[in-house]
Amino acid sequence: MARAWPVPGLRPRARFRDAAGRVIATRWRETMSYRDGTLAGKDIEYLHAMRVSSRRLRAAMDAFEAAFPRQEFRAYLRQVKEITDTLGDARDLDVAMERLAALLPEMADDERPGLEGMIARYRALRALEDPHIAALFERLDAEEFGPRLESFLAEHTGVVTAELNPQPA
Repeated sequence: MARAWPVPGLRPRARFRDAAGRVIATRWRETMSYRDGTLAGKDIEYLHAMRVSSRRLRAAMDAFEAAFPRQEFRAYLRQVKEITDTLGDARDLDVAMERLAALLPEMADDERPGLEGMIARYRALRALEDPHIAALFERLDAEEFGPRLESFLAEHTGVVTAELNPQPA
């Protein structure tokens, strides 16, 4: 699920700004493609895939920072870092619970309550992360972050995300 999307029209000799626009727009759309599944919370793999994609987006933004006006770009980068960090807090708890649960079948009966208690504690902490994730997405929507980012990319690179139309492989 967390495979990187191919970047449409990316050529080996592409101009730096063109490559920047194509890669960042693709990684943005890739990241947001997991939004609904992440918010639904029924399958932890959506959150995992979204976090991995957001890390790819951050890496792309770091690599192409020189293509953009620094101060404006840094504001977008900070927001993307917040997305990654918010998802990371929840993902860390998902991983911990999964690994601890895998230990349960091998444990002696008298050792299980302690581990089960720890898993229950992590589950409660994880439930507290969902409202943070939902609030983050609500704020991104209210601030029209996605459309503003895509407009910023178009203005500085000439790449129009809707025309690029990145899709999974």
